[in-house]
Amino acid sequence: MRPKLGLAIPTLNAGSQFYKVLEAIRKQQLSGELRTIIIDSGSVDDTTFFAQKRGIEVYRIDQDKFTHGLVRQMATEILTDCDFVFLMTQDVLLHKNSLQELLSFIEQHKEMVVAYGRQVAEKARENYFEQMDRNYNYPRTNLVKSEKNTAKLGIKTVFSSDAFSVYRLSLLKKIGGFPEKIKFAEDMYVAAVAVKNGFQVGYCADAVVTHSNDLNLIELFERYKNIGIFHGQNKWIQNEFGSNEENGIGLIFSQSHKLLKDKKVMKIPELFVRSGVKYVGYILGKNMGK
Repeated sequence: MRPKLGLAIPTLNAGSQFYKVLEAIRKQQLSGELRTIIIDSGSVDDTTFFAQKRGIEVYRIDQDKFTHGLVRQMATEILTDCDFVFLMTQDVLLHKNSLQELLSFIEQHKEMVVAYGRQVAEKARENYFEQMDRNYNYPRTNLVKSEKNTAKLGIKTVFSSDAFSVYRLSLLKKIGGFPEKIKFAEDMYVAAVAVKNGFQVGYCADAVVTHSNDLNLIELFERYKNIGIFHGQNKWIQNEFGSNEENGIGLIFSQSHKLLKDKKVMKIPELFVRSGVKYVGYILGKNMGK
C-alpha cells in the first residue's frame, strides 16, 4: 500500500527564490501522494502567494509564539494522518529524487524515527569553511545510528537536521513528538530521545539538497550561542552522548589537516578566528542556559 506522505516548511519572508524551492518539490517523484503545507509566521513578501499559487496549504503561527519545537509539532498534528512527514526549511533546494531517496531509506529501517539527508553548499555562494563544515557533518556514507554507536560517534550519534529530514510519525508520536518550548535544536532533542528509547536515527547520503547558511561572524556567534543555550538547558544529552566541545576540537583538527593538504596555509588563521567565535558564543550560551 502506498504510504501517506506530508511535507511541512516553516516560513517567514522566504523571498523571491522561494518559488524555486516549491518548483523543486513539485518535480519530485514519490511512491506516495504528497500533501504539502507551509506554516507562516507573518511574512510581508510573496511567500504565501507563491505557496497558494501552487495549491499548497497555508497555516499561520504568531511570531511571538514561534519556537522551532512548536512549529514542527504543529506541522505533525496538521499532518497527523500521514505515515511519514518530511520537514524542510524555506531555503533548501531539493535535488532530483531527494524525497524518494530519503523515504526509501527510512522505510528500510522499521525502528528508525528520523532520517536526514546530505546538504551541500550552493557553488555561487560557497564559503570555503562552510563547505568543510558540510563535508564533516554530511559525509558520503549512509549511517544508521543507535545507542550502540555512542562510544564511537559520541554526540554525533544524535546529530540530525530538520533543514531536510523525514519522520516516521507513528514512532515520533510514541516518543512524545516535538517539545513545544524548545526554541532551537529540536532535531537533536528528538533524535536524542529516540536513541535513548532504543530507536534509530538515520543519515542518507544519497538524498541530496543544496543549503547554504553563508553566515558572517556575528551570525555565527549568534548561532553557536543558541546551540549553547540549548545544551545548557538540556544537560542530559551531553551526559548521555558526550560533549560538543570534543566534537568541536575534532572539527578543528580535521579542517586544519584539510587546509594543509590543500596548500591553503594562509586560511588557517581565519579557521582559528571562526572557531574562536563559535566557542565563545557556545560557552556564553551554555552559561545562559543553566
